[in-house]
Amino acid sequence: MRRFRWWAISAFALAMGFAEAATIVFLKRLYFADGWAAPFHPIPADALRLEQGRELATLVALAAVAFAGRPSAREGIARALWTVGLWDLAYYGFLRAITAFPASLADLDVVFLIPHAWILPVWVPVVASLAAMAAALVLGRPAAPRRVVG
Repeated sequence: MRRFRWWAISAFALAMGFAEAATIVFLKRLYFADGWAAPFHPIPADALRLEQGRELATLVALAAVAFAGRPSAREGIARALWTVGLWDLAYYGFLRAITAFPASLADLDVVFLIPHAWILPVWVPVVASLAAMAAALVLGRPAAPRRVVG
């Protein structure tokens, strides 16, 4: 993977992480005015569909940037893993800076809403993000030249 692409997709992932955190702050204020803590009450059905669409659009945007320029499948997957991992870490970092949530990695959060609510401790998406980024670094290494035996 060429180095200049890493800074561009990293900048995009960080910007998306901030946009996601800002959006979620507004949504939590709208739907959880009494505070953001488990057990979480259901989001109204029409709003849930809209939020699921927003989540899907975010994933499509992250994938589109990862595969821009028609990279090889390996490079595109590496970029996607990196971008999604960094985006999610940035999201939790910005969310903590803006709201002081999560107070700890053990705090429960609605991690995702597709196809239904995934309520997990924050450490789960953090570990998954770090694993995705580690896999991206492995996949992003240049392939070793083939040795010709003969």
